[in-house]
Amino acid sequence: MPSFVRLIREAYDDVLARQPDPSGLADYNRSMNQGLSEAALREQLLRSREFALRFPDALLPSRLGLNAHIPEDRILDDIRRNLGLGWIRVDFDWYRIEPEPGRFDWSATDAVIERSAQLGLEVLATVSYTPPWASSRPTNPTIGDPPAETRFWVDFVGAALARYRDRVRQWQFWNEPNITDFWNGTMLQYRTAILEPAAAVARSLDPSLRVVAPGLANLRNWRDWFREAMNAKALIDVVNHHNYADNGRDAILDLERDQFLQPSLRTLIRQAGVDDRPFWLTETGRRTEAGNQPEYYEDVCIVLQERDWVSRVFFFHYTDGPGQGDGGYGIVNQDLTPKPAYQALQALMRAAAAGAS
Repeated sequence: MPSFVRLIREAYDDVLARQPDPSGLADYNRSMNQGLSEAALREQLLRSREFALRFPDALLPSRLGLNAHIPEDRILDDIRRNLGLGWIRVDFDWYRIEPEPGRFDWSATDAVIERSAQLGLEVLATVSYTPPWASSRPTNPTIGDPPAETRFWVDFVGAALARYRDRVRQWQFWNEPNITDFWNGTMLQYRTAILEPAAAVARSLDPSLRVVAPGLANLRNWRDWFREAMNAKALIDVVNHHNYADNGRDAILDLERDQFLQPSLRTLIRQAGVDDRPFWLTETGRRTEAGNQPEYYEDVCIVLQERDWVSRVFFFHYTDGPGQGDGGYGIVNQDLTPKPAYQALQALMRAAAAGAS
């Protein structure tokens, strides 16, 4: 069998800027003996997963964010300075901020928003979860209850928007309303008692604020929830969704795969007439204990560069909290030491930054 080692080494050096590994060398040598041309070899290297990881798009960091809940300054510093990300998604929990009617504690969100502004981090604020005093089920309240009166919710949203509108421009009103732990009202109640009144407050206060909705989990009858939410499409500036898959490629590609009598999210977006709006995947991730968390992060980034209809992705999430163990969705451990997924994401961001310089 002829040896094409020199030619393969030259192609690797030109395209990937490195020497081929032994298995790659053997595979391509075998393929070239079977008729693979030099041009085809270079094309395969250009289209390879490794090329995408070594030479990511310089715009990739601006298209990525991280769910961070209510992060401390050192976490925000790490996300911006060490990871190089430009976006975070932050929890604005109504029940924490207004535990009693008219008594607000903005200290935690104030600290996050102030530090984020100093670092140049853009914030997506997710406002959710009913305090017991505002619940429509006062004898057995949960955070997923519809408010007893819509004005309770509207007043809180108005207070949050007025306080932060100069520094927070993107707002999601409620989180995964199609999961009963987070919302135990109906689809109609979510639209008419949560999404529409909150979005109307944002419009009246500052029309340039962006409403991000509906933030559904990709579960069960999410299509029905999506169609109902799109009755408020005139008030929605960014369409978003949450999806978790077994691998990072499917986290995005599943959103454009139609099935029998089950249109994909992308098809529903077109049918609703909102394909002129940006689409954000605001939650996706993989548990560390699944064994492929680093590859999941890498593959989401690779596919994101191939699919420009997805404007932005927010990974879930930064850290496994106290008492949660180190096998969860976080990319750092409880003691904030980095996991392999953190290092994989950091390497991608640094390669992207190097390509931009």
